[in-house]
Amino acid sequence: MMDLLAQGKLSISHGIILLVTLLPSMISYALPFGFVSATLLTIGEITANQEFIALRSSGISPLSIFSSILFLASCGVLFSLAVNFYYAPQAVSKVKSKIQNIVREEPLRFVTAQKFIRDFPGYIIFVQSLEHAQLNDFHIWELDEHEEVASYIHALWGTLTYDEKKQALVLTLFQGTAEKNFKEGKNTPLVSFEKFSLDLLLRDIFKDAMVRRKVRHMTLGEMLALHAQSIRDGDLSKQLEVQTAMQTHCAMAFAILGLVLTVLPLSIQHPRHGIFLNVAIALIICLAYYFLMLFLAFLCKQPGLCSALMIWLPNIVLQFWGIYRIINIISY
Repeated sequence: MMDLLAQGKLSISHGIILLVTLLPSMISYALPFGFVSATLLTIGEITANQEFIALRSSGISPLSIFSSILFLASCGVLFSLAVNFYYAPQAVSKVKSKIQNIVREEPLRFVTAQKFIRDFPGYIIFVQSLEHAQLNDFHIWELDEHEEVASYIHALWGTLTYDEKKQALVLTLFQGTAEKNFKEGKNTPLVSFEKFSLDLLLRDIFKDAMVRRKVRHMTLGEMLALHAQSIRDGDLSKQLEVQTAMQTHCAMAFAILGLVLTVLPLSIQHPRHGIFLNVAIALIICLAYYFLMLFLAFLCKQPGLCSALMIWLPNIVLQFWGIYRIINIISY
């Protein structure tokens, strides 16, 4: 989306609308950071001001303090599961649908006058000028598999429209000539035409980003259906991909609980004043967790390296370590 925005194929208003639509897919990353930051800020500040000791002296058990935080973290886990398996995939699908609508309504955004355009795989396009919906003095070079010119077409003018059935931009050229280059350098005689059409498929333009759905962008129902289909087809690699995506979504949701359990004893035993420092610590902890998850997800996609269940290793370590430290604090 950022590439399309930077190249002028999407307007600023379209970019803002798409960004807002995409917000649910960011919740799974924002929630753990938010919970960790809030825990460090509140519990750390209470402890640094000796309020934690005062609460214990008043007969208030640390468990009663921790239970409210852990309850909120558990609610965050449930909400994150709903987001990861339904709302985030729906948001990604809506963004792709909106981009297709923009392409259908404004196909000429893909053409810039007096500039060599290489956005269409296998072609180089040059247009001298644009007048309303008409492309004047149109040049197009078709490339072979070696990225060498295979043919050249020139037309006095042309149009670019969107075909819903073909899911393609249809380039229609008028009053032009075409020639084909042979490898030995000789050209065939010019062939004149009054009208010529060329389909530029969206799946080629966007490199399958809009047409082929990634497994991690599917809802839970779609993942289960794909997993059942891969079992029937005997496709082990697809089974592993679906299992890894499902386990990653679940582990990312439970990361909220694991990270909160980790920073709770940390904020009590090593309290720190200041918003900036606590937020920086929360950011470092969450980034370390995300990078570890990415590394494990990469390993789990490699057949024979590890099971998809290995994606749970960071959560298991964090939760057991956090529970152990909290028990020590309560029993102290």
